[in-house]
Amino acid sequence: MRLNYALLLNILDPLLAISGEKGLLRLAFLTEAYEYKTLAHAYARGLGDEVELTENARAFAPLRAQLAEYFTGTRQRFDLPLDMRGSAFQLSVWRRLQTIPYGHLRSYKQIAEQIGQRGAARAVGQAAGQNPLPIIVPCHRVVAADGDLTGFAGGMFLKAQLLRLEGHTLGENRRVVAPRLF
Repeated sequence: MRLNYALLLNILDPLLAISGEKGLLRLAFLTEAYEYKTLAHAYARGLGDEVELTENARAFAPLRAQLAEYFTGTRQRFDLPLDMRGSAFQLSVWRRLQTIPYGHLRSYKQIAEQIGQRGAARAVGQAAGQNPLPIIVPCHRVVAADGDLTGFAGGMFLKAQLLRLEGHTLGENRRVVAPRLF
């Protein structure tokens, strides 16, 4: 298996991108940019012995362009080949997350009901937390049933930033509230 990886700098945290022959495999938030090579090699080792890993920034030109458009508010949906790998349940959750429109929210409970798994809100939260492609698969658009911000691999501050970017107003108690003009 051949993999490409690159460090992507953006207006938020640095990102590690990894792609294979079928599409984007991983997009990970980094606390420090220098971690990207170590994490890319660790990811590749987890896939087995027959992995050829190459640093190739050019392979991610479409991803860079689409992220730039997203961060400037001109892109609301990503159009990239993805190679998501997970259990059948995780894949069903991640596919459902991709249907949440830009600027809209869903609760973990709503996602569970939409995939036919009533009562599986916690499991949906765990699957969302293991999303290998945050931002692209918009798990940041999922909140608790009462509007509270909960769990995000990039941290709550980053989740709040992404929601604000999409036009949400956040209350003082980390709760999404409807915007008011007066």
